[in-house]
Amino acid sequence: MRKFLFLIIIFEIVSFSVSGKDSYFRGFFHGKNVFVRNPYLGQELGFCIEQIYLNGQLVVENPEVSAYEIDMQELEPDERVVIRIVHHDNCEPALANPEVIQEDLKFSWLKVYVDENQIIWITTKESAEGFYIVEKDTDDGWMPLDTVKTKGGIFINQHSVEPDHVKGDNLYRVQYHDPKMEVKLSESFNYYSDKEEISHAIDEDNWVIEFTQEVSYLLYNNNSRIIKRGKDVSCDIKKLPKGRYMIKYDDKEVYFDKK
Repeated sequence: MRKFLFLIIIFEIVSFSVSGKDSYFRGFFHGKNVFVRNPYLGQELGFCIEQIYLNGQLVVENPEVSAYEIDMQELEPDERVVIRIVHHDNCEPALANPEVIQEDLKFSWLKVYVDENQIIWITTKESAEGFYIVEKDTDDGWMPLDTVKTKGGIFINQHSVEPDHVKGDNLYRVQYHDPKMEVKLSESFNYYSDKEEISHAIDEDNWVIEFTQEVSYLLYNNNSRIIKRGKDVSCDIKKLPKGRYMIKYDDKEVYFDKK
């Protein structure tokens, strides 16, 4: 009688183990833990998952929670990830956040916009070794306004700089530079400003160009070469030799002679 009971127990154990299924999830470690959904199958069967393995190592057996967090913090950045889940054959476990191990995550622009006070851009999967160049469309083509260092990481990052509006339409764009890929350009974006018109006066006693408010300017010599640029309420020109110059600001080009 004891032999018979022993055989029944062995048969039940083997039958139960071979009825399970394996599900695999593959990707790369990008710094975040994975959460696994673990469906509840009722009082008789309990939860769906029997074992979870990470890169061949057993992580947990029979987790009695509806969502289990796999701790992957001991992995190296960009290390390959293979998650094997052994579970009942009548259920399907799933990753709650599969994007954290996706191997094809690429840089992308999520949103780029501008208002009266700032230019803002939101991106995902930027390189920690990259940078951005904010540009403005001018009569001389796209001119750089500012450079911003990237933050890095696979999730969302937001950056902003001060704009350089003139009265009327202002067209901007942002360049993304990554040493491992070609330059990525955002779509151009416009802002119409009704700000007050800026004017200037030249103090010939002290040879200073004074503006009515802070403005970005370019100073050209007689050979049309840029010899000075800045953003200020004034431009000191007393050290410049005598000659003909042109100051460009707020979509204005003004020629003058230094005597």
